Amino acid sequence: MKAFLFILGLVVAGICGYSLEPQISPSLTGKPPGETPADSDLAAVSAAQPVIDFTKIPPNQLPAKIVLKAEAELVDGGSDLKVMVSAGSQLNLIRIDGSYVIISPDAGSFEGKVPIEQTDLVEQFLVLQKNPRPVEPEPEPEPEMPADPILPEPTPEPIVTPEPAPEPAPAPVVYGDAVAIMKESIESGEIEEFTSDQVLKWQPGEDAETIDGETYQTGIAFYKAETVFGVKTIQAKALIQDGTVVRWLWPKSGMEIK
Repeated sequence: MKAFLFILGLVVAGICGYSLEPQISPSLTGKPPGETPADSDLAAVSAAQPVIDFTKIPPNQLPAKIVLKAEAELVDGGSDLKVMVSAGSQLNLIRIDGSYVIISPDAGSFEGKVPIEQTDLVEQFLVLQKNPRPVEPEPEPEPEMPADPILPEPTPEPIVTPEPAPEPAPAPVVYGDAVAIMKESIESGEIEEFTSDQVLKWQPGEDAETIDGETYQTGIAFYKAETVFGVKTIQAKALIQDGTVVRWLWPKSGMEIK
């Protein structure tokens, strides 16, 4: 009999607890009925990290520079040199590649590929959305001119084809010792980026390379320079015409060296 009463008491206690649970649960957990801690935590995480498809964002709506949240590796495409950039460094945002960003420093030809979440791109983008850049108004279309009246076609005159004039012979290209020409250009101080003492190697290039419609003799100078990543070997390309260096360029970007 005692055993029967004990079992009956357990059954009654269970039924009371099940029926009273919705009323006492908020006072015990601090959360509304039906919401579990996991649901609340997931909602907070989702709100703190908005999902943005940056591949669909126009480039003019993205920041020009972003800051790294973690260490990243940069690679020089010209010489395959690799350097590590510490967290907190500010780099140029080159483009979006899926869920990654392509970044580069201000000077040289180094580039890196890091996940978007390892940068402050999301934070900067949300700020730009609150303060968008001004959009230039599109020019108004020109007014349409009235159509000219249709006149009868005149009788065509016989076409006389003139004899083509002979094409002028191309000016002869003067080729010289590319290495000697480059040394003379550097020693005369034509550029301030580096001196002949910094050059590690002189290398002749092509005798006839066409750039922007002009034909040049070329050469490459490999020099050492102090950069934000330490002492690096950098390439400079000389464009030579008539035995004189016309311009010095960064080989990868094509930008002129001053």
